[in-house]
Amino acid sequence: MILRDRGLFLVGLLVQCQSVSGLSIIGPRIAVPTKVSYSEVFIGNASSNVDTEGKSVGERIKYGESVLELRHLASREECDWLTNACLQAAEEEEEEANPTRCQKKLDNKPGLIRLPTVAAAERATTTQTPCVAPLPSDIDRVLQTILRRAAEYVDQELPSVTSVLFRTDSITDLLTTNRLQFSSREPAINVYTQGGEFLAHKDGQALTVLLPLSCPEEDFTGGGTAFWHQDARGHRVEGPSLVCKPPGGTAMLFGGCVTHAGISVESGSRVVFVASFSPKSRVIETK
Repeated sequence: MILRDRGLFLVGLLVQCQSVSGLSIIGPRIAVPTKVSYSEVFIGNASSNVDTEGKSVGERIKYGESVLELRHLASREECDWLTNACLQAAEEEEEEANPTRCQKKLDNKPGLIRLPTVAAAERATTTQTPCVAPLPSDIDRVLQTILRRAAEYVDQELPSVTSVLFRTDSITDLLTTNRLQFSSREPAINVYTQGGEFLAHKDGQALTVLLPLSCPEEDFTGGGTAFWHQDARGHRVEGPSLVCKPPGGTAMLFGGCVTHAGISVESGSRVVFVASFSPKSRVIETK
């Protein structure tokens, strides 16, 4: 396995990550300002009739009309460290497993390994859901920090997403008090290599946070996330209405009724963090 070296990235650095006055602290000496901003990308094409008039951002996300991109949710240094650490974890999982263990224990296919966080693996054990070993604790801590950062940003800058999808004024509070339910074996890291893809599906949760950590064209070719608008005839009949391939550190947020897929990687390694979640004991309404 080849690890990348980009300036401030240090192989084997013990990461401690916390939020201090808008700064992400990575390791003992590296402080990187986090300036998150967002844009809304509509799912559709010239023939689709997406009626957005009078709707809030939260309503558009709920009904699968758009995707939010949160730029700089994770810093370049965080992405570099996580990408390399997760590639190493995936390689170790493959080495320790017999040829079919990963495929039997996860939704993995050739070219895809899914590695759960510590909490996701614990929930899987409780429900007797087959699951491989969790990510190392240092990776887990950084991912927890980034997920909380996303929740805090949505609460502050996109309050309609919080109120419409979660019927509260704080996703952060739900997250920190264990009142969110996650999709099976999530949050997780997906590591895609040549031929790796995730077939079209709907997450069925209130919100999905999908954060690419590796960089398109620099770390992999192909890949990206495809989306279908609500009036599409189906992914088996027509191609995607939208394909997003943001740089590492830019998250995509979308609702649970959106059909989406991970496009096959042609070369290199694509590493993404995914968390799909809802308030506990709530049925998500869709169109």
